[in-house]
Amino acid sequence: MTNISSILPKIFNKDYYRSRNGKIIANLSATIVLKYTDVLISLIVVTITLNYLDKTRYGLWTALYSLLNWMFLFDIGIGNGLRNKFTELKATNKCGEIKYYVSTAYFIFGIIALILSIVFIILSRFLEWGRILNAPDVLKGELSLTINVIFFVMCISFVLKLINSILAADLKNAVSSIILLVAHILSLVGILFLSKFSTPSILKYALLYTGSNIIITFIASAYLFNGKYKEYKPHIKYINISLWNDLISVGWKFFFISLTMNLMLSANGLIISNLLGPEYVTDYSINMKYFSIATMLFSILVQPLWTGYGDAYHRKDYDWIRKTFKYMQKLLVIMTGVLVLMIVAQKCAFRIWIGDKIQVDYQLSILFAIYYLFYMVNNIYNPFINATSKIKLQMILYIILSILYLIVCLIFVKYLNLGIKGILLALVLFHDLPLAILTKIQSEKILNGVPGIWQK
Repeated sequence: MTNISSILPKIFNKDYYRSRNGKIIANLSATIVLKYTDVLISLIVVTITLNYLDKTRYGLWTALYSLLNWMFLFDIGIGNGLRNKFTELKATNKCGEIKYYVSTAYFIFGIIALILSIVFIILSRFLEWGRILNAPDVLKGELSLTINVIFFVMCISFVLKLINSILAADLKNAVSSIILLVAHILSLVGILFLSKFSTPSILKYALLYTGSNIIITFIASAYLFNGKYKEYKPHIKYINISLWNDLISVGWKFFFISLTMNLMLSANGLIISNLLGPEYVTDYSINMKYFSIATMLFSILVQPLWTGYGDAYHRKDYDWIRKTFKYMQKLLVIMTGVLVLMIVAQKCAFRIWIGDKIQVDYQLSILFAIYYLFYMVNNIYNPFINATSKIKLQMILYIILSILYLIVCLIFVKYLNLGIKGILLALVLFHDLPLAILTKIQSEKILNGVPGIWQK
């Protein structure tokens, strides 16, 4: 074990924070505080929202929001492609080229947002959202109006969110956390106002929730591109369409991975809302939000590791990568214990958090805990594979396993009457478990230079 006396001098040494480890630790320290503050605010928002909306409206909004998030897939992986390219150019001392990739990425995002808007206008005439989400007749009109308005709001968010890829590539995830935290604080103030002075409305809540994020992200982007990232500020003269190939060569694989993941997550809300009823979406969402608190620390640690792995890989620092794997494996043991404690304390936690609005089902809780356990195993190795851009195998696996998962999920829910538990059981057995095993195998193959599909 590392001697504490050897660590303390580094903490107070400014030069240490210019190193890869120093940047990661500084970023993690700030992000952990910010994320858990954000979680606290999010929990308060859920409580107030459930009181402002009813359980059915909240379930419809949750299912609707997961559907609308599909549009973020249509960056065709360019955001992750930009992140990897940014990391590579900085690691190889070619920072002057970054501004061309940033400007080109923003231009492409703008074009995609415009195309999506046109397609949506055409398709929305033929879709009955109230019927798709199994909404009560009294809410169908409001639901249809909400999805039409919020889609265009989220088109703006689609373009603005590119700043997060730049921040992640520069090991500044904490700044992204600040942006999100401020947006959620603004949402909290707004929902308090709505709950005091307005009647229940999905549209008002949706505008408040998505609008807060847009306003804060726009202000943050303007500030960063006129300050720290001034040299990377998007400008029409730096747009170079020929760079499309560099961004999309890896990006399209990320696109298919994201497409399958979001298809699954959105399908869960649709399956539950359509087959069981929108109120069951609330049960699913609340339980997922509760158990995600435990794994959030793990996710926070993983976020900067993508860039750290990329920097180490391009510098051929494989020992650092292997040591990091071991640290994450030790953390996984601790987080497993935390998940067990959360199951034990769930009834008390729910009573404090949301009263008697949701009843605890311990079988469902155990399945959620197992799901998040394999999710964390996958996330020990997945960021490394992503950082190397060797994701062809991962793309193939995600597509095959997602199709298999959806088929099994429908069988479990519709024909075996397992309800929400069927969704979690299918997710664990036919998606997360196989991925957790195969990502570990591929990571070792990459580090050992084994040729074949592992290196593509």
